[in-house]
Amino acid sequence: MAEITEIFVLKMKDPARADAIRERAREDFTQLEGVTSWKTYVTTNPDRPTLFAEIYTFPNHETAKKVTPQFGERELTKAFVDEIEEFVVGQYFTEYVSTERR
Repeated sequence: MAEITEIFVLKMKDPARADAIRERAREDFTQLEGVTSWKTYVTTNPDRPTLFAEIYTFPNHETAKKVTPQFGERELTKAFVDEIEEFVVGQYFTEYVSTERR
């Protein structure tokens, strides 16, 4: 089964304050079995400095569906969620393979 990437685009309340909280949450969450990675991207738009993309990877969809709910249950990840002003979008993705490349 294909690797799953879960992408959340988030508007943070206070990015500077959220930084240390995110790092503690990242360290905790990536220790869970089945979490391959957690990367963070920030917008390049100077008019939206509080916009971030949080990107999590899992080995397959089954694992992602099993592990993701734990994010809202763990003390350190809940603290990170409290720093979020708005969830713009969140969705699972897998690599697109064109029928031309198959």
